[in-house]
Amino acid sequence: MRTFSILLLVTALIGLAALPACTPAPTLRIGSNPWPGYLGLYHARDLGLFEGQPIQLVDFDNTEDVLRAFRNRAIDAAAITLDEALHLADSGQALRIILVFSLSNGADVVLARTGIDTPQQLRGRRLGVETGALGAYMLTRLLERGGLSAHDLTLVHLSLQEHEAAYRGGRIDAVITFDPQRSRLLAAGAHEIFSSRDIPGEIVDVLVVREDVRHSHAAGLRTLTAAYFSALEHLQRDPAAAAPALARRMDIDAADLLDTWRLLELTDAGANRTLLGNGASGLRATLERLQEIMLGAGLLSRPAAAELRLDAGLLGEVQP
Repeated sequence: MRTFSILLLVTALIGLAALPACTPAPTLRIGSNPWPGYLGLYHARDLGLFEGQPIQLVDFDNTEDVLRAFRNRAIDAAAITLDEALHLADSGQALRIILVFSLSNGADVVLARTGIDTPQQLRGRRLGVETGALGAYMLTRLLERGGLSAHDLTLVHLSLQEHEAAYRGGRIDAVITFDPQRSRLLAAGAHEIFSSRDIPGEIVDVLVVREDVRHSHAAGLRTLTAAYFSALEHLQRDPAAAAPALARRMDIDAADLLDTWRLLELTDAGANRTLLGNGASGLRATLERLQEIMLGAGLLSRPAAAELRLDAGLLGEVQP
């Protein structure tokens, strides 16, 4: 009888060993740079909405570092602008835009010294710009507005964190920038001569993933999306209450953060369904327009918009 019992036990153990191991869900790594439009992600974390979930927010100093990390697969998702997504697609990656954070209505700017009041007056001046990211697109639109070419001024490549020091140190006469540098430079006496308000609908902040990540991290992406829109609703109900903690993350005053949020259209779940949909109000037409501008300026080597798929599939369970 004991022998029979032992045989049953051994057989049961062998059967358990043959069952597939319960592997933990892979960690979803989301990369972003300091920008008010992405702070809803951090608000979600502060509210505990990622608690116990394999979701990691990865901070970078500037967008160029975010793009590099995404290309090197050091992160799974990238918070970037639509034109930067086209840059990634230009390399042949199959990508999906799964979330639209915001539309910039004056938050991305060109700031200049006293005596430079129009884009035309940049001729012969030194302009600071982060050429590997959004700055290149803003530069193209700025030159068009001023009737200038890149040869008419001196371009000074600067990462975002270098903007303030370069301006205060007299290395540049104007700079293409955004917060937190925008608020600091305005306080230093700079003034606006061009902004995303002049090119409405063109500067759009999105979350991009590779095609394989959309499948391998599907559960994490659903959790992330639901948490983000819940946090955004909480933030929009009382932005003044959320601003102090989130402003500290960007090292700016809460009042400056609130001012910048007024220059952004933070898009809720309902707006995302429209923007990521196939209708006339979706982002597809914007992508095609940006592609045309970027091809004309030599910012893309080939048409790349077809590599970017608009994906509203994660919004199914999110309340409008």
